[in-house]
Amino acid sequence: MRTYEIEIWPNVQKIKKIYMTMVVVFMLAVISFILGNLFWTPENVYWVQKIGSSVSFEAGWPVKLYWYGMYGMIVSVVGFLIVYFMQDKKNPVLALNSNGIFINQQMIKQTLVEWANIARIDKKLEGNNVTLDIYFVDANKIIEKQAGPKKAFLKENLKDGKPLSVSNKFALGDLNAFAEKAQTYKN
Repeated sequence: MRTYEIEIWPNVQKIKKIYMTMVVVFMLAVISFILGNLFWTPENVYWVQKIGSSVSFEAGWPVKLYWYGMYGMIVSVVGFLIVYFMQDKKNPVLALNSNGIFINQQMIKQTLVEWANIARIDKKLEGNNVTLDIYFVDANKIIEKQAGPKKAFLKENLKDGKPLSVSNKFALGDLNAFAEKAQTYKN
């Protein structure tokens, strides 16, 4: 078991709000789908003559409600599943010790990044929000440690030297103290 000096954990209350928002979006999509289905009439179907055949073309607000509802349900279910399976409540989002920084977010799962692979950590303050940008010397070392499907997303997210951004918006812990402690190990 690893011991860390500073740990940043997910903010469960804010994550519950995300779940509730997705449930509301799903319910609105279901209502939209049902209303579109109920009011869909033969007047919403137009026939267009093409060479050798006729093709139906559907238009009108019931058709739009139906399809917006259908797409809304799919997007909300997929979004809910992504958020659910991307969470790890048993481990911190970020942690550090003398060996490096433990990262467990944004598709980087339970990975200890050694201090030698961390180029720098920048801290940004915007009101009450603190954001840490963690730049890596070689992001490919981190990408190779991840599972197959995640590698493509990580390559895109970390390409051209882009940092990993961590905000206190959805995390609990003192990112200021984390940044200060990280600077002592980097120097």
